[in-house]
Amino acid sequence: MARFVWRLQRVLDIREKEERALRSELMSLSERMVVLRQEIMVIRARIHTALEELSSKEPVERLSAQQLFMKYSEYSEIEINSLRSELSDVDKQRKEKMNEILKKRQSIKSLGKLRAKAREVFWAESAQKEQKEFDEYTNNKFGRRAAMSV
Repeated sequence: MARFVWRLQRVLDIREKEERALRSELMSLSERMVVLRQEIMVIRARIHTALEELSSKEPVERLSAQQLFMKYSEYSEIEINSLRSELSDVDKQRKEKMNEILKKRQSIKSLGKLRAKAREVFWAESAQKEQKEFDEYTNNKFGRRAAMSV
């Protein structure tokens, strides 16, 4: 019996590979977002710790340390804003990748439906061809028997 061969199978395989690659990129972007959020939290924790240390000092010592803390916190806020900006960019890229994955998935689904339909047609044609061959065989057999009995 003939084997089912679908001409668009290669296209389907390529689309599936592309989807897997996009998923991998999506995962790396998600991991990058987690790292950026952790960096922001670490900076905030350092500021909080420095502020607690500053509040525990004596008023005389606190005044000179306060100026240093203000410069440090200003730099830290600049760094946090930079990280937030990068986080926003990565989030935007992540959303774009998700949209690409959805489009690929939809394309794969459509190709899968086409493949299923082609397979059904193939099996129906194969069954029809097989039935026709069986009918011919039966007719030939009947014809031989009828010719022998004459």
